[in-house]
Amino acid sequence: MIIYLLRMFGISLSVTLLIEGLIAFLWGLRGKKSFLLVLLVNVLTNPLAVLVYWLYQVYAGAHSLPVQVIIELAVVIVEAYIYKSFAEDDRFQIPRPIGLAIVANVLSWGIGRLM
Repeated sequence: MIIYLLRMFGISLSVTLLIEGLIAFLWGLRGKKSFLLVLLVNVLTNPLAVLVYWLYQVYAGAHSLPVQVIIELAVVIVEAYIYKSFAEDDRFQIPRPIGLAIVANVLSWGIGRLM
């Protein structure tokens, strides 16, 4: 069970970091601090989102698209808040931080669903 969970969390986080890092680059983020922020934000939100949905599946015994959407909406809100907070600091160059959070998470979630 521990191996399964470590693999589940590891794969999910790795794929998320790859996708959202690429999206951040395409979005115009170029500074080391900005990329570190994207990394840390996803290290904060991804494992928690995966854990909440996994626990839902274990206790409800079912998959649920509405539950996934609610969890992803919460992730988008948290990430948008963090990106917006840092975008106000001149050391971070984050154009349209709310849009970044929405696009990165929608694409990351969608690609994850396809996988």
